[in-house]
Order: sequence, then structure tokens, then C-alpha cells
Amino acid sequence: MAHLLILVFVQLVFPAAQETLLATDQPDYPVGEYIKYLEDRPGELGPEAALSAYRSGNFLPLDNPRLFNKGFTESIWWFGFGIENGLETDNTLIFSPAGATIRDATLYTFDQEGRLVRTQTTGFDHTGTTRDLASRINSFQLKLPRNERFTYLMRVDNRGMNTYIPFFLDEPNSYWEYETMRASKFGTVTGLILMATLLGIFLWFYFFEKMYLIFVGYLLSSLALVLEEDGYLFLWLYGSKIGWIAPWVIPFFSVMMSTFLLLFINEFFFIKSTNKRLQWGVRLYFGGVFLVTAMMLVSGVLDIGFGSILVFQQFGFIVSTINILLVLGVNISQIRENREISLYLLLANLVLIFGFTNYILNLQGLIDWHPLKPNGLMVGSIFNVVLLTVGIIHRYYFLKKDKEYVEQKLIQQEREVNRNIIEAQENERQRIAKDLHDDLGGLLALIKLKVGSIRMEEENTMDAERRAALAETDKLLDMACKDLRFIAHELMPMEANDKTLRTMVKEVLDLVKMQKQIKITYTIEELPFLGLEAKINLFRIIKELLNNIIKHSQAKEADVQVFLDEMDDTVTLMVTDDGKGIPKDILDSPQKGLGLKNLQKRVDYLMGHLHIDSHSDGTTIIVTVPVKQISISHEYKNSDS
Repeated sequence: MAHLLILVFVQLVFPAAQETLLATDQPDYPVGEYIKYLEDRPGELGPEAALSAYRSGNFLPLDNPRLFNKGFTESIWWFGFGIENGLETDNTLIFSPAGATIRDATLYTFDQEGRLVRTQTTGFDHTGTTRDLASRINSFQLKLPRNERFTYLMRVDNRGMNTYIPFFLDEPNSYWEYETMRASKFGTVTGLILMATLLGIFLWFYFFEKMYLIFVGYLLSSLALVLEEDGYLFLWLYGSKIGWIAPWVIPFFSVMMSTFLLLFINEFFFIKSTNKRLQWGVRLYFGGVFLVTAMMLVSGVLDIGFGSILVFQQFGFIVSTINILLVLGVNISQIRENREISLYLLLANLVLIFGFTNYILNLQGLIDWHPLKPNGLMVGSIFNVVLLTVGIIHRYYFLKKDKEYVEQKLIQQEREVNRNIIEAQENERQRIAKDLHDDLGGLLALIKLKVGSIRMEEENTMDAERRAALAETDKLLDMACKDLRFIAHELMPMEANDKTLRTMVKEVLDLVKMQKQIKITYTIEELPFLGLEAKINLFRIIKELLNNIIKHSQAKEADVQVFLDEMDDTVTLMVTDDGKGIPKDILDSPQKGLGLKNLQKRVDYLMGHLHIDSHSDGTTIIVTVPVKQISISHEYKNSDS
């Protein structure tokens, strides 16, 4: 008891000596080892009273030599330390209380006699020239004359917010070198996330799926959160104009980031519940989340009490934590159905969850552990963003592959339908042509024979009128036989299996030239061996184009060219005319023109390409077909066989 009384007496009579940091020419100093703090719950302490308390030994040393953290409070905090310039010249240092949520920090400088010689301010309530140093973090420039000693007391107001404040003391060159390097790193991070954002926007335009817009929202929220935590959002975007919204930025974007991530995971796995109550509950939850975030924005504009700020801050982190846990639950629930991609996303989300949880617990002052540098939020977010972007690209690749497969399948099905239609048409043409040639042709030949027989037998006994009538009948029969042969040839070229395409086209062009309706020129090169169906389809394409020219174009001249392009390994058909051209409405909607529709079907059937160039001075139509598609023989089935 006597020893205790003596100790109290000594402390009252002789104030405790304060340790003083000796400044030399070092690049940085362990200033946290010299800093002591005092809690001012009423917030009524002035700088002189604080100096008296500091010199009286009422300030306490930091629990951590580089960091002060008491979680979320509604108190004013004072920090004190002394610095002596050990150089024979003037010295300048930069002191940084690098907390992200300091509303107002005022640094009071006292000389050795206890006189207040300088006052400096920083914090997000201060912008422009009122802020002592224009930097991403709260910093003060300390000017030390040679061999002088000063006591520094800093009053920090971050009521309603967390008190996570690391302390640094650096030589100016060292300070700005570090800031330049850090700005470069965060610029790189910003660039990568913005590139991922552009990818998300591109995928949204490509697929028109809202998942990609949600992904963009998640990326931008994560970027804002990471930048604000390190002070860059304040420095680069809003600090010079509306710095007072800073208390709401981190809780707002933490809620938005976690909510967008939850929505993204649901959309990624196509989770759709048929339970109406569950759907209603999910909508109610998300509606409540967005309502509260909107209230945060409104509260940022209004001047509300510190207690309300504390409530919203805590609520934001609680909602964020719930969302992160829901993300983990959804991810785990999908492992059975989508094992590979689910495990991949689980890895991405576990790193984020670990980093975010570590960040929240440190802000709350519950732990003082930093396994991820510079902080868990940044590392977890960037790791998650990178892996999710890779997952999105992976998903895009397979969705595109599936889409191409489905499109190819549809094309194959359409070609198969066209094949069946064309084969049915050709079989029917072949049957009709055969019936016309064998039955009607034979009948007309028999009639012509009978008429000829009658003319020979009764030519001497018939009067002139009957001879003229019989001659006219014989002439009409000749015309009917000729028309029948033409129609039969139109339906199915005779002996098509034994003729080359060149011969078949020449025959039909010669028939057209005989009609003298239009001047036809043609050039048909020797082609490789063609299967029957390819030969007939190319023949039909030429016939269709010639029919269109004769019926619709009002052309005087037309030219047909068929040649082998050895460089591209294609057979090219080019038909030109000097007519009036194809109407624009038919070109815009080929379905309106039955001829163009059938033409396109036959070109698609041969896996070729159709190009039409039409204007008022004429039309050029080019059909290119790969040789490998038409040199393989696929015989039509004969319905009569």
C-alpha cells in the first residue's frame, strides 16, 4: 500500500516524461510506437486541455504499434506524440493517419513551451485548400526547424464510423514514391476491371441476357468499393465536390456488390423456383435491400445524427454478410448438378468471402489480423473478379458453341427438308415426264400415223378443202409433238444420267434461242464429274434464272457463264441480263418471290452461296457451289422402280 501511495505521489508531482521520436534522414519511421491516445466521449476537450492530459500521462499507448482500431464508436479520439529534429538543417516529414472513414482530423502543433504554433486539417469534410495535403489518404506535412522539438496532438472525429487508423511517418520523397507506385497498381486494377466490364457489356449485346448486366453491376460496385477503401475514389471522383458523402460510400457499395453477386450466381446457374411463396420471399428480400440502399443515399444528402450513421453502417455490413453467405449456400447447392463449374466458382467465392469477412472483422475491431495485403477486401474482390471473368468467358465459349451447334442442326434439318421436297419434286417430274413421253407421246405419234395414212389413201379422192384441213391437222400434230417433247424436257432432261451438265445446258439454251424472244449468249466450261442430283439441281437453277429473265425482266440480252474456279475449288454460275431489275421489296423479302425462294432452296441444298446484284440497268446473279458438294453422286430414288 505504501509503494502504491508513493507511485501516485510521484506521478502527481512529476508528470510522466513522454518518449520523443528523433527525426534524422531515414525514409520512414515507426511512429506508431510513440503515439498515445485518449477517448473523448463527450467531445468537449480543447487542444490546451488535451495537451495537459497528454503531459499528465492520461494518454494510453496503442495496442498495436502501427494501428489504432476500436471498431465503430460515437466518440472523439485524441492522439499525441513528440518529434525532435536531430539534423543540423530544417527537416520535413509527412504524417499519415491513413483511416478511410475520418470525417475531420485536426493536427495541433505545440512548441516546447506549450504554445500552439500551427493548426492543420484533413478528412473527407475538407476539400481543396482546406485539406492539408491533396492525397488519397489523410496526411499532414510536418516542418521541423533544426534541433527543434514539437508535440503533436491530433483530434479525430469519425463518430458513427469505424476507427480503423494505421499510422505512417515518411520522408516526402519516400512518401510520394510509394504513392506513385500504389497509384500505378490501382490504375492497373481499375483498367482490368473496366476491361471485364466492357466484356460484360459486349456479352449483353450479343446474348441479351440480364445476367451480363448484373455482372457489370457487380464489377463496377467491386471497383468502387476497392477504390474507396484505399482513398482513390475520393481522390479521383468525388472528393473535391461532395466529400461529405464518404460515410455512405463503403456500406452502400458493399451492399450493392454483394447483392449483384448473389443475383449473378442465381442467373449463372439458371435457378428458377416454382414455389410462389419462395419467389415472393426472394422478391421481398431484394426489394428491402434496394430500399435500404436508397435510404442510405438519401441519408447521405441529409444531415442526420451520428447514431443513425452508425446504424446504417452496421446494417450495410450485416446485409452484405448475409448476401455473401447466401452466395456460398447457392454455390454449394449446385455442386451435385454442375460439379466442375460449381467447384470453380466456389474457389472464387471462398477467397472473396474470406477476404471480405477478414475486412469486416477488422473494421469492427474484433480482430487485428491481416493475412491478405494490402487488405482482404481488395485481394478477395480482385481474385473473385478475375475468376468470375474467366468463368464468364468459359460460359460464353460453350454457349456460343451450343448456339452454333443448334444453328447447324437447324440448317441440317432445313436442308434435309429441302432435300426431301426437291427429291419429291424431281420424282414427280420424272413420273410425269415419263407418262407424257410414253403415253401421250405414243398416242400423239399413233394419231399422226393415222392422219398420215388417211392422207396417203384418200389424197386423190379428197377435195381441196378436206386436203387443206387434213394438212392443217398434221401440222398441229407436229406442233403438239414438239411442245410435248419441250415440256417433257422441261420436266426431266432426257437421258440426264448419261449427259454432262454442259450438254444439258446447251440443249435448253438452244431451245430458248429458237423461240427468238431474247438474245442468249453462253460460255460453259468443262466441269468435273457431277452426281445426278447435283447436275439436275444446277440445271434447275439455270432454268429458273432463264425463266425469270424471260417472264419478268423485259431484257433484250442475257449471258450465261458456268466455269470451274480452281483457286477456290468451286463451280461458279453467273447469269446477267440488261432488264429492268428485280423489285426492291422482293429482294428485301425473298419469301415474296416464289422463284427466288425456290432458287435459294436449291442453292442451300448444294451448300452453296447466292449473290444478287440488281438495279434498273440489269441484274447479275452469281451462284458458287463447293466442288466437294457436287462431285459426290447421290442418285434420286425412282418412284416407279
